[in-house]
Amino acid sequence: MDVAIELTTRVGVLLFFISVCHVIAQRLRLPDPIILTGAGVSIGFGYIALQHFAPAFAANTIAPFLSPSMPPEAYLWIFLPPILFQAAMEVDTKGFFADLAPILLLAVGAVLAATLGVGAMAYLTSGQGIIVCLLLGAIVSTTDPATVISLFQSSGAPARLIRLVEGEALFNDAAAIAITTLLTGAIAVLPASRAESYPVAQFVLTLLGGCAVGAIIGVLFVFVSGAMRSLPFAEYSLSLALPNLIYPFAERVLHVSGVAAVVCAGLVVGRMMLARRPPSHVKLFRDLWRYQALIASAAVLLLATAHVPTMIDDLRMIDIVVLFLVLAAAVASRLGILTVCMPMMSRIGICKPLPMSHQLLIAWGGVRGPVTLTLAICLARNQSLDPDTRHFAAAMAAGFVLLNLFFNGLTLRYFARKLGVAMPENRPRAASEGVVN
Repeated sequence: MDVAIELTTRVGVLLFFISVCHVIAQRLRLPDPIILTGAGVSIGFGYIALQHFAPAFAANTIAPFLSPSMPPEAYLWIFLPPILFQAAMEVDTKGFFADLAPILLLAVGAVLAATLGVGAMAYLTSGQGIIVCLLLGAIVSTTDPATVISLFQSSGAPARLIRLVEGEALFNDAAAIAITTLLTGAIAVLPASRAESYPVAQFVLTLLGGCAVGAIIGVLFVFVSGAMRSLPFAEYSLSLALPNLIYPFAERVLHVSGVAAVVCAGLVVGRMMLARRPPSHVKLFRDLWRYQALIASAAVLLLATAHVPTMIDDLRMIDIVVLFLVLAAAVASRLGILTVCMPMMSRIGICKPLPMSHQLLIAWGGVRGPVTLTLAICLARNQSLDPDTRHFAAAMAAGFVLLNLFFNGLTLRYFARKLGVAMPENRPRAASEGVVN
């Protein structure tokens, strides 16, 4: 009974903080991720202070949220699938496939560019080994779907720009997680039986395999749920289980990308429901899923950012300088991959041209979130790695997220207006309706 009461209390407190943060964000006219990050960091610093002045109180109130019995990677397994599934369902699939080439360029090419760019800058300025620095680059290379979409919507970005960063954020988690796992294995000196002989080919196969699995399951879901007589309740109830079953099934049983499987399932479900369900049913279904995804993204961001103060506690002033240089390298690498590849792709007819102002905004708006923080927390607790390696990469990744979110995130709206990209506030943005905000 005590365990049940404790768990219920934790969930209640978490939902209370999410609600309060949302109200504050609405009053201040700021995106929710900014306020949630501030709240999470404040909780983390409060915990550090209470450890000195009231250790018993800190151990009984805040510590259970920061040191739960479940491992940190559980954040990905619990919260990431519903967030990705909901965001994928909202995607305009016609526009998505029209811009598939630049989306894949951002989702894979920008991740590789950020890994190399950040890794090179960290190697030149921090004195750490090249593999450790590349690991840092891989961890901070992925953008967060809920955070990015929210920030771009609030900045007044046009529909195509939102679609590009939305598509990127849906798929780049798979690339970042794969590269992080590969580099972590290289540092930990995994046995040859566990190492991948052809990592690039393996990544492509797992990505394509995940897409195929997700598409098949998405089609089956629409047909099976359509045969039920208690729509929309039965369909929504069944859909709640879908992403949380697809992700572990793809990862553990089929050994393909769980991220790609969940995203493709969401794309298929969203597209087929529009064609096969009444508009009122689709609206109710999406509204219910939108609220669930909002709570999931807020919860994981609040929990992850609460770990940041303990992770960055030992950062030195020189490390702060390195963080600014690494952030500049991350923005420059995103801009570089766009300015080099986009003109070539548009010239050969793969995609429409993308104005330089849009490329600049995409490069500036690549905001990281709880996925990066969760990878950093997992790294910090990985006992197979050298303690100095763990501390450096985890602390720098946590500091990077804070700097990136507050520096880039808070200035994105101003930057969009200066570039002439932002749409007037009174102009409707049809493509933005129904997306996580």
